[in-house]
Amino acid sequence: MQALEAVRFPEEAGVSSQGILDYIAAREAAGLEHHAIWVLRHGKVACRLAYAPYDDHTPHMLFSLSKSFCSAAAGFAVAEGLLDWDTRLIDVLPEKFPEHPSAWLQSITLHHLLTMGSGLKPESDQVGGEDWARAILAHDCDHEPGTHFHYNSHGTYLVSCMVQRVTGMPIRDYLTPRLFAPLGMLGADGSAPAWDTCPAGVNVGGWGLWLSCAQLAPFGQCLLQKGVWDGKQLLPRQWLDRATVMQIDNGNGDHTSVHDWNQGYGYQFWMCRGDAAPGCTPRYRGDGMFSQFVIVDEKRDMVVCTVSGVGDIGKALDLIYTHLFAAADMEAASPTVQAELQQKLQTLAYPWPKHDGSALPAGVYEGEGVTMTVKPDQVVADLTNQVFTFGVGSVDEGKDYVACCAMQSGEMKLALRYLRGPFTLDATCRFTGDAAELTLAGVGQDGRTLRLTKK
Repeated sequence: MQALEAVRFPEEAGVSSQGILDYIAAREAAGLEHHAIWVLRHGKVACRLAYAPYDDHTPHMLFSLSKSFCSAAAGFAVAEGLLDWDTRLIDVLPEKFPEHPSAWLQSITLHHLLTMGSGLKPESDQVGGEDWARAILAHDCDHEPGTHFHYNSHGTYLVSCMVQRVTGMPIRDYLTPRLFAPLGMLGADGSAPAWDTCPAGVNVGGWGLWLSCAQLAPFGQCLLQKGVWDGKQLLPRQWLDRATVMQIDNGNGDHTSVHDWNQGYGYQFWMCRGDAAPGCTPRYRGDGMFSQFVIVDEKRDMVVCTVSGVGDIGKALDLIYTHLFAAADMEAASPTVQAELQQKLQTLAYPWPKHDGSALPAGVYEGEGVTMTVKPDQVVADLTNQVFTFGVGSVDEGKDYVACCAMQSGEMKLALRYLRGPFTLDATCRFTGDAAELTLAGVGQDGRTLRLTKK
């Protein structure tokens, strides 16, 4: 069975250790929250980076990178004759349409949904309730399908609905024997990856898939190999040839500036800047909010996969292009530099606040939906109905997070990191008599300051 071969030094896969070190330094200088990264070249794992407390084998929220896997499910369904690219949505889910659907609504096809060219109104991407599909289609279209790009995650949900209808199973179950199992992406207990569902039991498609960086890597390598794995055509070649080339102009005619969101869109894959950026040759990528990536560079025979907590996706891509992919163009580093990288990889970690030894101002503080119980050895904070425990001067592990607190020059610092997603808390609490001000910062936080009073 094909497996990704690990090497001792990146140079054994044609990647410079110095280039990896340059990336590590640039990430630190930019303050970006990459959690785990795999760099693949020539079918080998050139380098694995993981910043403690994160690792590269814990499933992570993929956000819209999930879309690329939903697209693959559609590709299998077409290859098996259950759907066609021109299959109309109304012919698969007729009961979900309004009583008198418009001509545009009736003309939406699988191809239109996969290319974000369905024409559905933006409001359709904000629906909820018990029947998502019916709620989406109640909003009708504001463009003729196929003529206008508009990013719509609920459109991808409709792809999931179509595949489930014709296969009789959710796309996660459909993909398990076709993709997840052959690529070794199952859990240690043989379980399929988790994928969130709607109230009707349909995998949401456009988001909600949970995979680790280690699980993303074989998918990226299989894409690079034109869908071939272990000597066999695993991913349908017709789907891959359509999915990873421009199917629609996602700049909608505006190309006055060159960036990674107007280079074209395939079937739930983005086209990259490619040769439009100096030294940049990656051709396409799957990506998700907070910089979850599978980036494929065919010219360099290279893949980079990341799970992250970076809100500025453009900045994250720039560093990856500038340093990680460019490391394949550099001369081999000296043995001294190679050893330096290996030592650095063992110490990658995000810092925690240091406790100065002063006493915590014990008491219960409340206000604006927050209750914070400060004890001599820990803080228990109820933040909008989520309760977290912070140990003093040491990192405490919760179910899905790690956290600690510390006193520094009269201020109390609270730090928390989710292990399965991008979100962090970096809060500061300032005490004045029986009052406190709690400023919330971190990835996914809105930066507000709460005013609390002591009970």
